Amino acid sequence: MNIADLPIPQIVKDKLAKEGIISLYPPQVEAINKKLLDGNNLVVAIPTASGKTLLAILASLKVIADKGLKTLYLSPLRALAYEKFIEFKNYLDLLGKRTILLTGDYDGEDSNAKYADVIIATNEKIDSAIRHQAKWISKIGLVVADEVHLINDSSRGPTLEVVLAQLRKLTKAQILALSATIRNADEIARWLEAELVSSDWRPVKLNEGVLNGNQIIYENHTASIPLIYKNSFNNLITHILKKKKQALVFVTTRNMAESTARNLINNVKKTLTREEQEQLLLAAKKITTSGEQTKQAKNLAQLVQNGVSFHHAGLSPTQRRIIEENFKKGFIKILSATPTLAAGINLPARYVIIKSIYRYDVTLGSYPIPVLEFKQQSGRAGRPQYDKEGDAIVIAKNDYDAQNLLEMYITADTEDIDSKIAAEPALRRIVLGQIATDNTQSLDELHEFFGQTFYGYQQDPTSLSTILRKVIKFLREESLITKDPDYLIATNFGKRVSQLYIDPLSGIIIRQGLIRAKPMAKGLLTDISFLHLVCSTPDVRFTTVKKDDQFRLINYVSDHEDEFLLDLPTTSFELELFMSQLKTALILKDWIAETPEDTMLDRYKIGSGDIYSVVANSEWLLYATAEIAKLLGHKEIAERTNILHNRIVNGIKGELVDLVMIPGIGRVRARMLFDKGYKTREILKQTKPSDIMKLSGFGKELVKSIYSHLLGEKFVEREIGPTSEEEKTDSDILNSIPQKSLDDFFSK
Repeated sequence: MNIADLPIPQIVKDKLAKEGIISLYPPQVEAINKKLLDGNNLVVAIPTASGKTLLAILASLKVIADKGLKTLYLSPLRALAYEKFIEFKNYLDLLGKRTILLTGDYDGEDSNAKYADVIIATNEKIDSAIRHQAKWISKIGLVVADEVHLINDSSRGPTLEVVLAQLRKLTKAQILALSATIRNADEIARWLEAELVSSDWRPVKLNEGVLNGNQIIYENHTASIPLIYKNSFNNLITHILKKKKQALVFVTTRNMAESTARNLINNVKKTLTREEQEQLLLAAKKITTSGEQTKQAKNLAQLVQNGVSFHHAGLSPTQRRIIEENFKKGFIKILSATPTLAAGINLPARYVIIKSIYRYDVTLGSYPIPVLEFKQQSGRAGRPQYDKEGDAIVIAKNDYDAQNLLEMYITADTEDIDSKIAAEPALRRIVLGQIATDNTQSLDELHEFFGQTFYGYQQDPTSLSTILRKVIKFLREESLITKDPDYLIATNFGKRVSQLYIDPLSGIIIRQGLIRAKPMAKGLLTDISFLHLVCSTPDVRFTTVKKDDQFRLINYVSDHEDEFLLDLPTTSFELELFMSQLKTALILKDWIAETPEDTMLDRYKIGSGDIYSVVANSEWLLYATAEIAKLLGHKEIAERTNILHNRIVNGIKGELVDLVMIPGIGRVRARMLFDKGYKTREILKQTKPSDIMKLSGFGKELVKSIYSHLLGEKFVEREIGPTSEEEKTDSDILNSIPQKSLDDFFSK
């Protein structure tokens, strides 16, 4: 089936043709034949790079054109959401249609969505919008659920499942669920009342094999690689480099990713052409100039300059973007990555090497990965439009291990996908959300709602009765819902916790800390009091405490024990958890003290990306703390936590708070103004604009904006005058630089 035959605008057909997309892949043809463009619900379970996104774009164009309704694209990850935003925008802009990205701020309905034609959002963002009863949801005509197999994920799955159940109840939207190839995709299709498109077809042939010694054992044949080193992995890398191909190497830990990259420098650099060396030198310079000059940045730049790199969550967003771009362009030859990359952005390679099928968990210890995770990794092998085939190779230790890997992963089916909604932490959030939005007011109505979930399809929802009663009892005891025996009604506290989109247990912990804070002496209420409070909630990610940390953390507790708003630990288990929470809080404390990034990385043995993650995670909880304080009538504490929230958002000492309230003044510019003596808005008001324009980074248009805010438009026109077109262009470029990125926070 040709693109030219599809009922979509000609301008889109022309663009697809320019990109080399003339005809549809077989699974795409099947989806069209099953009336994707006529409004039918579909579950499309096909391998990576088999054209799922194009199907979503085609269905979106049809819904917008025929019905004038919106498309909602659900993504499990922010990075993936951004990638899809760029892809959709690429086509929707041609038609004058608006694509927007929603990922943060859970306390509102996002009025911008009213005017958008395509909304790309995380599952959590839409769950929050539903809780705020956003009116634009009723205008959705197509829901695209990406990576729907993640219903099986214990952390992300319950939210995705509940969002789909609620959207089906609130709208009459067409559902397009996209998935990797899974064994029970038919079950998900029946739950969603959808047709199933299931296929193993790939545009690039995939060869999955096990490397044992110098033999690669595939399902139906074997192949040999040259035996040069004792280490089979090094032999495989040498074989790949001699063929002038790229490899994506999946390893278990960050340390393994970094050491693997370092160990391959000499192998890779001698294979680079002069042009590749020049491009990699530019990439290395970008890494060292896109933020503070840290050891991590310098080490990464050295690797990239030699055609090899690592990729994990410890890198800053900008560092990851530079690496991804240069790997996609073929300049970086070997990229070693942790498993998170497999479920994230689209980054294929001719070869995928899986060094180990084991993962480590603090509670579970070492365990083999599921087949589905293995298939997600191996599915990255082969680049469409570049390769005719791709090889995914897992490394074996010996003959027995090789046979075991062949049977466990190469020839095995993926596991069934099951609902994870019945876990108590997930149910706390879901049940309070349903009650707070008045969607359910009795236990029978709760059962009815859960009957519409995938759990309800797979099992009798009344099997949840015991745990639901337990959750309801908990919500009543903690005053999140009223004690009315006949109806389920949220209290004001319960409604606000639900709207703030935090775990009910987080709301309870914050309330407990704030109640303790109110009578405390002001001198004992410090930044660490509130930072540790939010870091003690289940919404903050676990930070690993190493042996080197313990002595320093214990000393800190001894010196500051009167400042904590929660009880100090009494058992060894409580102590371990407390230390993790305190370490996270101290990272934030250094962040708002404007501590140099390199000092923080060395002090806490973390990466730049970890700082970004902790900041992004905690800033919302500090906002929630201020809102709960307002609700409880703690006015002074609410004001104080609001200021602390502002400092976390901007990464600043308290002395800069006044300046960053001015639009266009971020952390970097505020510090420059302060250090030059312009310490407050009042001082700026009394300063000539021409003096401010002498400072680096303060162009005419920015200064006009500052003084318009401070003194009004008339003063600006009189003192500064009109702006030329050239100055406006320069200002647009300057102001387009995001002030709230990690790299801006740490740049000098």
